[in-house]
Amino acid sequence: MGLKDVRVLHYERRGPEVSLVIEQVAGVVACPSCQAKAQVKDRPVVSYVDLPVYGTPMRLSWKKHRMWCPNPACPVGSWVLSDHRIAAKNCLLTTRAAKWATVQVGTGRTVKEVAAELDCDWHTVNDAVTTYGEALLVADRRRLNKTTAIGLDETSFVKLSDRPHKDYATTVADVENHQIIDILPTRRYVEVARFIDKQETAWKERICFGALDMSPTYAAVYSVVLPRARQVVDSFHVVKLANDCLDQVRRRVQSEQLGHRGRRDDPLYRARRALVTGEEKLGAEARERLWSLLSLGDPGAEVAIAYRVKERLRDFYRASAGEARAMLEELVEHCLKDAMPPEVQRLGRTLRRWFEKICNYHLARVSNGPTEALNNLVKRIKRIAFGFRNFENYRIRALLYAGRPNWRVLGSIVVR
Repeated sequence: MGLKDVRVLHYERRGPEVSLVIEQVAGVVACPSCQAKAQVKDRPVVSYVDLPVYGTPMRLSWKKHRMWCPNPACPVGSWVLSDHRIAAKNCLLTTRAAKWATVQVGTGRTVKEVAAELDCDWHTVNDAVTTYGEALLVADRRRLNKTTAIGLDETSFVKLSDRPHKDYATTVADVENHQIIDILPTRRYVEVARFIDKQETAWKERICFGALDMSPTYAAVYSVVLPRARQVVDSFHVVKLANDCLDQVRRRVQSEQLGHRGRRDDPLYRARRALVTGEEKLGAEARERLWSLLSLGDPGAEVAIAYRVKERLRDFYRASAGEARAMLEELVEHCLKDAMPPEVQRLGRTLRRWFEKICNYHLARVSNGPTEALNNLVKRIKRIAFGFRNFENYRIRALLYAGRPNWRVLGSIVVR
């Protein structure tokens, strides 16, 4: 067994089940209350699921010692000698099997697959993974003490009904080291702010940047709980906003010119993909084709204006820090002119509202992209599990898989 004071009594086979029967070497046991010499009252046998041996599922039958105090004046009745090295309390897997299962599930295997290998119930493995996974995340505090930049983003947790209504969770990510810090069962301001406020003061003071995706809720969280952190709007979402604006202008002009939605042979519909492609990625022939289509389907040049605004916004992210601010100011003023299409004016108002947070990108070039990538890993866990209903199971599995815990810490964890 590799444990002190534990000896193997014998090997048993009952049909397809095989087990090792073990016991502790008890020695002299004193009453925990009066220190009188205790006596053995009973020898109950408790069975645990252990690691397979040469591919054969194995059980560990622990022949325990139930002791009692012979002192009639002692208030202690009887008690059972236990050893967390063999198995933790209320866990049906041995300690070594539970830690092995935690690593297996935490690195991407399904609970069902691990349970089949151990020849036990799904809940037996899941309870062990939840217990030891939570203990690992609490013990591995170093993963929370490395970052100076965090990101907040929402992700769907579960669909609550047949209607298009979902319950959302908030991912708190370390965008500097690309790992999940925690997952919260809500996207409401109060709960998210409370979680960050409960963190250690040293951790909060170390945060210099907070990435977000133009969410007023997460912006308010940073402003109130982390006022010293500079908020950085994610560059992807800003460019996506410009692409959406361009697409809205194209659809409106298409409808005004032809009276219907885009069809295969319509010039603007044929140009839709080239419009949202970066100009530097288009060859000379593709650019010539794009402007030919715009000349046919965009007589008022509204789509061309929106296209130039989108490209100018992309130039902003390629510019140096000294040039970027002036470039964005000029672009916002240009978008807000009365002659601009209404969709472009709306984009200009949005850029003006988030102006400082957009410009902060050039201070550290922090992005919320790692948070989005980690959300994809979380969704992979959801697919493996065929969905979740219990948020705690969802949280533990996601943090073990995408939180990059130090698995070496698991070997020293004690769950009593």
